[in-house]
Amino acid sequence: MKSDFFKYQAQTSTQPLAIEISHANGSYIYDVHGKEYLDFVAGVSANSLGHNHPKVSEAIKNQVDKYAHVMVYGEFIQQPQVELCKQLASTLPENLSTVYITNSGTEATEGALKLAKRVTGRAEIIAAKNSYHGNTQGAMSVSGVERQNAAFRPLIPGIRFIEFNNADDLSKITNKTAAVILETIQGGAGFIQPKNNYLANVKKRCEEVGALLILDEIQTGIGRTGTFWGFENYNVIPDIIITGKGLGGGMPIGAFIASNKNMSLLKDNPKLGHISTFAGHPIITAAANATVKEIVEKNYFLRV
Repeated sequence: MKSDFFKYQAQTSTQPLAIEISHANGSYIYDVHGKEYLDFVAGVSANSLGHNHPKVSEAIKNQVDKYAHVMVYGEFIQQPQVELCKQLASTLPENLSTVYITNSGTEATEGALKLAKRVTGRAEIIAAKNSYHGNTQGAMSVSGVERQNAAFRPLIPGIRFIEFNNADDLSKITNKTAAVILETIQGGAGFIQPKNNYLANVKKRCEEVGALLILDEIQTGIGRTGTFWGFENYNVIPDIIITGKGLGGGMPIGAFIASNKNMSLLKDNPKLGHISTFAGHPIITAAANATVKEIVEKNYFLRV
């Protein structure tokens, strides 16, 4: 198996861990030799309830027996999708009521950027230095780590960068700006928290010039910061939220969330303005429903 792994499967680093997995349960993974590993990686922040959580596994098995993929996202009424959208909306302020489920966090970033351009009719996006929002070309374009981006340029034009927590840089947000996209807490940069009411000041500047504030909650959302959403700690309400990773309890999913008024703009001019074949897959949304429900009902995210 190990030789086939290196021969047939594309590698993402020069020295992959190459642990051959047998099974996983709770906070542990096990290799084929019976060795036990305490898993601090947690699927790269994806396994919110650990491995093989019974509620998540049960939801997946129950949905498999009903139906799997039936239609492109947003056309058929599918109970797992509707329930997840409603459940997420219930955790959010009223202006964040409509959910577009995606296959991953980076796809949610792409959708959020498209929506901001559609709402404002503008092209400029402002992001933060040292930020990370995903690995597709649009998401890379707003990720401020040049050592990751340099080999793949040119990327999407019209991107400007500001320094996180630098109030002086807010003047760079102008009436040409469609949106400012920020991680609620910068993750890859070193878990840098906003200071001195920074996020609220960014939102105020956005309102002054007619730009939107997009907060990337892929890492901070789903109960990671003592509240269900990270922005709840910082006296700010964004115009668009991006989520992913921990939302699916280990299954691949993301979402971007905005007002019904703004999200409705993706329906027309052009028609099918944002579309995805497998987004909102019923088996995966069933898993996400079980994950969110368990976290909320058990109050796992509340500060002690």
